[in-house]
Amino acid sequence: MTNMQPSEPAFDHRWLEALAQWCSRGQEADAGLIDLYIERRLELRLHVRRQARWVEECRTEGAAVRTRTESRHEIVAATGTSPKTIAQLLSGRIDTRELHLLRPLPPPDLDAPRNWKDTVETWVDATSVGDATVLILERRAAVIRPGQWQEIHTPLLIRLEALAPGSSSLLATWNHAGLTQWAALVNECPQRRVWRPSGGDQLPVIFTSGTAGVLMHELVGHLLEGDVISDGGSPLERAEASIVGPPTLTVIDDPTRFDLPGAFSSDDEGVLAEPIHLLSGGVVCGALCDGLTASQLDRAPGRGRRAAWNQAPVPRMSNVVVPPGHTDPEALENDLKNGLVVTRLSGASVDPRSGQVILRVEQGWEIRHGRRRRALAPFELGGDVLGILRSIEPDFGDDPTPDWRLAWCLKAGLPLPTGAEAPTMLVRTMEVV
Repeated sequence: MTNMQPSEPAFDHRWLEALAQWCSRGQEADAGLIDLYIERRLELRLHVRRQARWVEECRTEGAAVRTRTESRHEIVAATGTSPKTIAQLLSGRIDTRELHLLRPLPPPDLDAPRNWKDTVETWVDATSVGDATVLILERRAAVIRPGQWQEIHTPLLIRLEALAPGSSSLLATWNHAGLTQWAALVNECPQRRVWRPSGGDQLPVIFTSGTAGVLMHELVGHLLEGDVISDGGSPLERAEASIVGPPTLTVIDDPTRFDLPGAFSSDDEGVLAEPIHLLSGGVVCGALCDGLTASQLDRAPGRGRRAAWNQAPVPRMSNVVVPPGHTDPEALENDLKNGLVVTRLSGASVDPRSGQVILRVEQGWEIRHGRRRRALAPFELGGDVLGILRSIEPDFGDDPTPDWRLAWCLKAGLPLPTGAEAPTMLVRTMEVV
């Protein structure tokens, strides 16, 4: 499933072309310019409280120039995208008077869907949420390099942040058909009687309801980001071309899936979006690199992403996708004599150096003789990355499901929207931490 990219340009293409030509000047004497990046953002927040509702609107725009010398890389950023701002950032390369002769056309406004507030309020009213904030986020950007430019489109996003204790956020593209399921997810009643497995227990675990996407995000996606590999800290990089999972396991990072939050038409360095296979047939076969790590590792670039316009791009995931299998997910549970089913995760992390992953389970069930018995209290699962991958059963569910709860990824404290879709998967053994 893919969604159409926005067709309306966010910037004057004549202006972008002029900037690209101006950036080409002085290249023989000064080869240090990498790119000029400009970005516009719209954030609309609907705050829902028991006694009041109000909307906050925030529009921001900025530009940044990256340069490279023999000793270091630098980024200089400024608020605004006016000719004066651009001229100051490109100091010494452009005559300000000349730049003003070709002023950009006023860009079209970034606007949320018509009647978005009424739509969101109707949807929130259908849930049991008492206090929450709904965020609508739209972003447009462009990368200008000497002699060339590339406009960047990303999907319109919607994020629900419930304020109740134990509630996790939800993130999706605005027009995803599955948004109709959100009310049911929010309205789920917590179980009164819960059970926590004992620490140190080694149990089979079924990941369903999108949680397998989180598992692949941590086990595969983060460990094949270029900066992790270049630092020598990825157990998957050391296992490249080796079998690390079942022959049915294929993991793809796909920014062209515009129905998932991590989509983009090109990355923030101007490289056109293309899917990258990370695992194929259980074998490591790819990596996620920005321009810098691509040159260091002799790989293809295409995953240089910026958390904000004043941040340098670093290797980041887009949408981690695992193709579905042919097994009824209920059959995986029916065949399990003793184990766990995970239906919701509240967090996850992986340590590349030690190769250990931690998953914070928020909801799930104990399985006894193929039937769900006691509801799970919050606890943690852990294990060795390679050990977990090799203990994944080759039979996957036929239910590709998006991950909406942990789709806002933090790296070095910087958030970015990412997506994941995966079917129900069974790991033969994981340790209760």
